Amino acid sequence: MVGMQLKRYIFLFVGPAFLIFTFFGLMPIFYNIILSLFRTDLMSPAVFWGFKNYTNLLQDSIFLRSLRNNLLMVIGSLTAHLPLALFLSAILLQNIKGSKFFQSVFFLPCVVCGTAIGLTWTFIYNSEFGIINGIFDFLKMVQYKRQWLSDESLVMFSIIVVVMWQYVGYHMVIQLAAMRNIAKEMFEAAEIDGATKWQQFWRITLPIIKPILKIDSVLIITGSLKYFDLIWVMTKGGPSHASEVLSTYMYYQGFRTMKYGYASAIGNILLVLCVVAIYLCNWLLKQKETSK
Repeated sequence: MVGMQLKRYIFLFVGPAFLIFTFFGLMPIFYNIILSLFRTDLMSPAVFWGFKNYTNLLQDSIFLRSLRNNLLMVIGSLTAHLPLALFLSAILLQNIKGSKFFQSVFFLPCVVCGTAIGLTWTFIYNSEFGIINGIFDFLKMVQYKRQWLSDESLVMFSIIVVVMWQYVGYHMVIQLAAMRNIAKEMFEAAEIDGATKWQQFWRITLPIIKPILKIDSVLIITGSLKYFDLIWVMTKGGPSHASEVLSTYMYYQGFRTMKYGYASAIGNILLVLCVVAIYLCNWLLKQKETSK
């Protein structure tokens, strides 16, 4: 009887959440997979194409460029967010004067709408009246002025800088919370043994927060693969698709050219990339743990 009652309670509390997840999570994924096998604009009769949408993607130079830009976003975000967030967390952990204020300031951009941030930085990067070029004018360094969002060689770098500015505070808060959960007695004992601040960080802090860094890395990678609003507001994938990523190209194919089957195939590739990235991240970190 107790087992039956326990099962009923489990179903009562878990059932509604599972139904919502199935309806809004799993069903759209399965529908998207089926839709990717057809050529359709959702208004005229669909034509079954099998895997032709996927083979066409491999011959699509814009898709391949979008994929490369996404990988660049992943690498850029990882190399920018993790070290900088660790550095800021280690400083704020020392309870310096105004640490609460700076923690709030660094965290603030990530709660602002991505559209608003995109518009703001579009003005900052503007080649005519933007702040960055204005600073170069003021410092008489006109040779460093650039068309930041119109130069194909600079546009992705410019976007990665904005992404770093927006989300480094978010990752800093995650890592700072992990650091504050470490027992102070461990640092006091290390200090008595003559360990420097750097040795304490390298030998105590970093190994203990490694599981949090693993989760944080997964968040950074999956987030980098799914960026849309910021890029769409700032460049719409331009110039000449130089800042196109999978999410913006999927939107373009679905809602601009009405190729919903093709857009669904891009969405499925994006889903697979997220799953593979999470698996690889878990596997690599597990390998490092077992090797030690």
